[in-house]
Amino acid sequence: MVVGAGIVGASIARELSRYKLRVAVLEKAHDIPSGASRANSSMVHGGFDDKPGTVKASFCAKGNRLYHQLHEELDFQLDPCGSYVCAFNGDEIGHLEMLLEQGRTNGVVGLEIITGDQLREREPNASKGIVAALWCSSAAMVNNFEAVLAFMDNAQANGVELFLGTQVTGLIKDPSGRSVMGVSSSGGDFMAPVVVNAAGVYSDELSRMAGDDSFTITPVRGEYFIFDKSVGNLVRSFFFPCPSKKGKGITVARTVDGNLLIGPNSVPQASKEDTSTTGEGLMEVFEGALKLIPSIPRNMSITTFAGLRANSDSGDFHIGPVESMRGFFNVAGIKSPGLTSAPAIAVRVVEMLKDCYGDILTFEEDPSFVPVRRHIPRFSELPMEERIRLAAGDPRYGQIVCRCETVTEAQVVEAIRRGARTVAAVKIWTRAGAGRCQGGFCGPRVVEILARELGISPEEVTRHGGHSRLLTGPTKAPWLEREGA
Repeated sequence: MVVGAGIVGASIARELSRYKLRVAVLEKAHDIPSGASRANSSMVHGGFDDKPGTVKASFCAKGNRLYHQLHEELDFQLDPCGSYVCAFNGDEIGHLEMLLEQGRTNGVVGLEIITGDQLREREPNASKGIVAALWCSSAAMVNNFEAVLAFMDNAQANGVELFLGTQVTGLIKDPSGRSVMGVSSSGGDFMAPVVVNAAGVYSDELSRMAGDDSFTITPVRGEYFIFDKSVGNLVRSFFFPCPSKKGKGITVARTVDGNLLIGPNSVPQASKEDTSTTGEGLMEVFEGALKLIPSIPRNMSITTFAGLRANSDSGDFHIGPVESMRGFFNVAGIKSPGLTSAPAIAVRVVEMLKDCYGDILTFEEDPSFVPVRRHIPRFSELPMEERIRLAAGDPRYGQIVCRCETVTEAQVVEAIRRGARTVAAVKIWTRAGAGRCQGGFCGPRVVEILARELGISPEEVTRHGGHSRLLTGPTKAPWLEREGA
């Protein structure tokens, strides 16, 4: 059993699906990705920023290489855009030199330091104050939504069961209290001899249920802006400032979908649920981004958001069995570069599970395992001939639901067939509502299609599960309609 369906949990589930095991994934959110896997910079890091010898450093460069291999196999978007860490003075150039050597120690390829003028030849909108930059050609941008869906979709196709809206509330232990037998949850009891804790910001609380209080997670909120695609070409690559004690800093990047993304700041907080943005925080983000790319237009922002990073007090990942509770395995404190590291973490976790629990789990490879999956056709990216062919076979491809992102009714229906049950999930699967108007045009149509395909009333459709209903009833009472009002 895996607790948590973020990028780490989804990657582990997919890796476990290679074997003849019965695997369940429990996720407290009503759609995936949620948490940090949903709200992040979408960066596949090179691996130069992690101190050699740390757990992070052992996974980042390996994870980077796996993403470059897996994005075609699992059909998620990846742009090998590379990244720059920018220096504004001599002291920061010294830091770039340290990162260069550190990266080489970690096995990162494609690293070099270039001058500010060389940078501006490649990236004309870069600040004139930048005097040098560390270029990493192996860094990339990924569609983080698609990546999580891809790993989990493929895992489910190979037999993994996903339980959404299912919050773990306790562990079920054997009479001695020294071995796990399963978990209690909002969806009932689930029995399993091994529980993998990939619960993000809640991983420390789950670990304490198993008797391990060796680490504490402090959520760190990071706020972001997304800008319209019309300004996405301000940069081609991912821009970092020199890192500080607060983290990698406020970055600027072009997303794989063509928007401009800036952020995050770094705000430690007590709440593990509060993902609100603040005027002060967004101002910090915008001013930080202008230092790198001074021409960013404030009036082209289309939305803001915030995410929480699972910051461990150790500053490193916690991966391994809990000695006090047999069958309980931590994959905790996975903050940046967690998205990058996830595929490599999954491979290592399965190797460790074999070593630790080979006597209670049988890791027999499943010859029917299918490693390949295909995403819903991305209609907006298809040539006109292919669009015509699809519409001829299914007229719903000729019905545009989302004008901003050119999403068709057929894509929305396919997303629902694959498991989307909320307006937010349809957005994640198809990008309907992710464009300039942020669902102002397509939102009602998506609600209508969800209600029709799920056989429910429009009033029962939610934005992201739970009590997040969008409608309370018709705008006119039945008696008014009968009177012809």
